Amino acid sequence: MAMLVLSRLSFSGEVRPGATVEARWLCNHPMETGFRVDDAGQRIPRHIITQVQCRLNGELILQATPGTGWSSPAYLAFSLVVPAQGGTVAVHWLDDQGQQGRVEQRLVLAP
Repeated sequence: MAMLVLSRLSFSGEVRPGATVEARWLCNHPMETGFRVDDAGQRIPRHIITQVQCRLNGELILQATPGTGWSSPAYLAFSLVVPAQGGTVAVHWLDDQGQQGRVEQRLVLAP
């Protein structure tokens, strides 16, 4: 059974056409490296995010292949230029156990 992994996407900065804003993605993934051991001395199995794709209005703007260097919760911040019509930013992730997730947030233009 797959576990529920919550994630969220938010923006920092004024969302106006042509402005640069910072997108912040936070994912509550366990990000276990496979190097730690539990209290009984048993190795905790590796469970990490292996691929992240960020899209703006369906167009790929960022692709990352993180390794064991990300801690939990996984965090990614990146800048983007707000299109004239606004739109949607989506982040899709995949981990080494085949689990995946997606979060989407609209760019609501400031009046």
